[in-house]
Amino acid sequence: MLDEMKRYVGFTPSDEENLRSLQPHVRPLVSAVVDRFYDELFRHQATREVFSGGHEQVARLRATLKEWLGELFDGVYDESYLRKRFRIGVMHVRVQLPQRFMFLGMELVRQELTQHLRKKDLPRIEELLESVHRILTLDLAIMLESYKESYSDQIRRLERSSMEDRLTRAERLAEIGQLAASLAHEIKNPLAGISGAIQVIGEHMSAGNPHRPIVGEILRQINRLDATVKDLLLYARPRPPKLVNVSLGGIVERVLTLLKEEPAMNGRRVEYARPKTEVQVLGDDGQLEQVLLNLMLNAADASPPGRAIHVAIEADTRWSRLTVVDQGKGMSPEILAKANEPFFTTKAKGTGLGLPICQRIVQSHGGMLHLESAAGRGTKVTLELPAGEE
Repeated sequence: MLDEMKRYVGFTPSDEENLRSLQPHVRPLVSAVVDRFYDELFRHQATREVFSGGHEQVARLRATLKEWLGELFDGVYDESYLRKRFRIGVMHVRVQLPQRFMFLGMELVRQELTQHLRKKDLPRIEELLESVHRILTLDLAIMLESYKESYSDQIRRLERSSMEDRLTRAERLAEIGQLAASLAHEIKNPLAGISGAIQVIGEHMSAGNPHRPIVGEILRQINRLDATVKDLLLYARPRPPKLVNVSLGGIVERVLTLLKEEPAMNGRRVEYARPKTEVQVLGDDGQLEQVLLNLMLNAADASPPGRAIHVAIEADTRWSRLTVVDQGKGMSPEILAKANEPFFTTKAKGTGLGLPICQRIVQSHGGMLHLESAAGRGTKVTLELPAGEE
C-alpha cells in the first residue's frame, strides 16, 4: 500500500534526500510549529471539546506531534513508518477528532513549515518545499486510510453488539409471548365461569342486600382481569392486519368521538389540526383505531387537568404521519428506553402491554412508532404509516 501511495503522489528517493537535508533546519522549528498548531486548535470550541483529558492529555499529544514532525524529516519511509502513521489516525478516531480537523491541522503544519523554511533562504527552496508537500500528502493519505478502517471496525463492533442485543431481546419476548398465551388461555375459561357464577348470585340478591356492592366490585375486578387476559392474547397472538385504503383523519374523528364519554379525558382538551386534504393510509381500520385510542388515553393519563393534547396529521408521497403530543411530566431517558418493553409500566393499574401492542400493530402495517420525551417537557408520539395507494 505504501509503495502505491508513493507512486501516486510522485514521491521518489530524491524527495527522501531533500527531506533528510531539511532535518537540521526543521529541528529548531518544531516547538514553534507545535505551539502554533495548538494555539489554533484551542481557538475553536469544537476542537476544544475533543480534549476531555485535561492538561495531561494535551501534554501527551504535544509530545506526539513533536515526535511526528521529527520523523517527518528522518528520510526513512518504510513499512515501520507506515505503521506509526497509521496509529495516529487510529488515535484520532479514539479521541473522536472529526476528519475535517485532521485535514485542517495538516494544512496548518504545511503553512507553518513553508513560512519558516522560506525565511532561511535555502538553495533549491521550491524543490525542497515540493518534497515537504509530498510527504504531508502521503501522511494524510495514510491517516485517511486508518480513519476508514477504524470507523469500519467501530461500526462492525456496534452492529455485532446491536444484533446480539436484538436476538437476546427477541428470544426473551418469544418466551414471554408463549408463556403469556398459555397463561391467558388457561385463565380465560375459568374466569368466564367465575364471572357467570357471580352474576347469577348477584341476580338473586335483593336490592337492599348489604353484600350486593361486594358482588359488583368482584365483577368489576373480573372485567379488569378479563381485559388483561385479552391484552396478553393480543400481544402473544396478534391478528394479521387487513390492509386497505383508510382515511387517517376519519380514524381520528371516530376516536375523538369515543373519548368524549371517557372519564380519563375529564378536564383535558384536544386540539386537532385537521389536514387540508384527506390523508389516506394503507392499514386495518379497526387496529389503527385501537392504536390511536391507546395513545390518546396515555396522553390523557400523563396530562394534568386543563392542559391540551395536540393531534396533527401530515403526509408526503411515501409516508403519512400522525402525532400525539401531551404536556405532561414526560419521561426520563431510562424510562423512555424501556417504554416499549412488554410488562414495563409506571402506572399503578397498568399491565405494561399498551405500547408494545401498539408497536406490534404498527410494525405489522410496515410502519414505525417513534417516542420523544424529556422529563418535565411532555411526550410526543409519531405514528408513521405507508401512504395509501392511488
